[in-house]
Amino acid sequence: MPTVNMKTVSLVLGSGGARGLAHIGVIHWLEEHDFEIKSIVGCSIGAVIGGIYAAGKLDEYEQWVRSLTKVDIVSLLDLSWEKSGLVRGDKLINTLIGLVGEKSIEDLTISYTAVATDIKNQKEIWIKSGSLFDAM
Repeated sequence: MPTVNMKTVSLVLGSGGARGLAHIGVIHWLEEHDFEIKSIVGCSIGAVIGGIYAAGKLDEYEQWVRSLTKVDIVSLLDLSWEKSGLVRGDKLINTLIGLVGEKSIEDLTISYTAVATDIKNQKEIWIKSGSLFDAM
């Protein structure tokens, strides 16, 4: 709930898997210093962390990530030998859906946009509606 001294910010979160926990730390710092995050734009891990935050499940996600062991991480990898990529990500997405629930971007309380790349057409894609998990 916003207070009188609350400052607002639009948050842009970048890619790079290792930055995921750093993004969480930034969000916590903003909240602790009376910032209200009004909108989030993210790419790759930034889209995941931003989407989970916008869905109101960041604390649950952080607790889950911090509890992962090396064995847990390996068990989440669903290797694929297809041209589309080495790891499909289905196990991870299904785990996240179980943690966060199926969400639609339009139903989030914070404005959310995921940014992706259409390599074939050499352009960026802004995803602002539809399934949160498809966007992430």
